[in-house]
Amino acid sequence: MQSLTISAMIFSMEETKEESRQAIEPHFLSQAQASGIKLHIGEMNKTEHEGTIRDIGRYEINLEENGKIVTILKQEMSYLTAPHPVINVPEPQQTSGPADPGLAAPSPGKPNIQQEFLDKAIMENQFLTLYLINGQRVRAHIEAYDSFTILLKEDGKQHLYYKHSISTINR
Repeated sequence: MQSLTISAMIFSMEETKEESRQAIEPHFLSQAQASGIKLHIGEMNKTEHEGTIRDIGRYEINLEENGKIVTILKQEMSYLTAPHPVINVPEPQQTSGPADPGLAAPSPGKPNIQQEFLDKAIMENQFLTLYLINGQRVRAHIEAYDSFTILLKEDGKQHLYYKHSISTINR
């Protein structure tokens, strides 16, 4: 069984303009807000919320939950789950380059282990098992990823996981 640890998942925190255009998280959040979808949000400390997004900031979101507005810091979020797909992800196509043109190609002589691992899982439609730092285990298909998030699909639901909440990924 192959696995990828968090140390192999760390990217440079400097986002290029191309990466920010390809980011999954802002697209997912803005589509969920525009459509008024009720999201299930899990935090790193296992606190859970359910509601609709009212505002999206750089570091937080405001969620309307039971008639009240709750501010949740993105750094504390593990995942967001929608009852049905929020964004459409094109079918993977065999390419010789990175799956996401916004992600930089690895330097010569230095393979990008995370990118190779995730690209193969997408291309082969593999189930992945994610182990979160809070002990939760998730098994699903990966649809897409970017520098900070992984988009999974399971039983018709779409899940956006923040990489900072993941300790290990197995296939």
